[in-house]
Amino acid sequence: MTPSTPSTAHPLAARTTRAPNRPRPVRAVVAAALAAVTALALVGCSEDSSEAAPSPTATDRAWDHAPGERIVVIGDSVSGGHGLTPEQAWPALLARTERWQLTNLSCDGAGVVAEGDADECASAYPGLVRRAVDLRPRVVFVQASSNDLGEDDAEVTSATDQLVALVHRDLPRARVVGLSAVWNEQAPPAQLATISAALHRAVRKDGGTYVDIGQPLSGHADWMQSDDVHPTARGQRAFEAGVIDAFSRDHLRF
Repeated sequence: MTPSTPSTAHPLAARTTRAPNRPRPVRAVVAAALAAVTALALVGCSEDSSEAAPSPTATDRAWDHAPGERIVVIGDSVSGGHGLTPEQAWPALLARTERWQLTNLSCDGAGVVAEGDADECASAYPGLVRRAVDLRPRVVFVQASSNDLGEDDAEVTSATDQLVALVHRDLPRARVVGLSAVWNEQAPPAQLATISAALHRAVRKDGGTYVDIGQPLSGHADWMQSDDVHPTARGQRAFEAGVIDAFSRDHLRF
């Protein structure tokens, strides 16, 4: 989300009540998954985030110097690390830990319906998926976004179905991993659950994996930047821990 998003569509804020101390099962999880899911295994990312991705925009960030399969993240300003360096955002943190090759296509203001910042992507999520085609990722993370708050529920559901179908069509070898939408330290609006549920349904119907990461920032105003929309570096670490914990909790094997 972007700081200028109206209150009816309050931007997404990763909430992390979890401390950064997190279990270490994810690397084992990744290894098991690659053995079990041949053409549908999870994509990798890396430790070095200085090299820009093939896309010319600032939101297309690639870490190309670590071993492993490539993973692409389709998300909004929280996944993109708005207000921080790209390396402080949760995808880069997890990528360095797991030695994945990451291209983070997250864009401020973007959602399945909402169009992202004109200077960064000028596109909703489908446009970000098209940028991923030449990268040939084997896993695509899609983050449900509070940028779609205020949109018609039926339109969000339809757009989410179309988005997942687009990934399946244009990236047939990629596995889709959907992540639930996050909020700031306060109680989330009711429609946020509808946005997440639409992604849950679409991803599971398509044979992908859905992960509910909860609301890791809940109750932690000190983990939010001054806009009360985007997490601080501490909040991003808690977001990463929430993703890892969710993988472990659900016994996911990527």
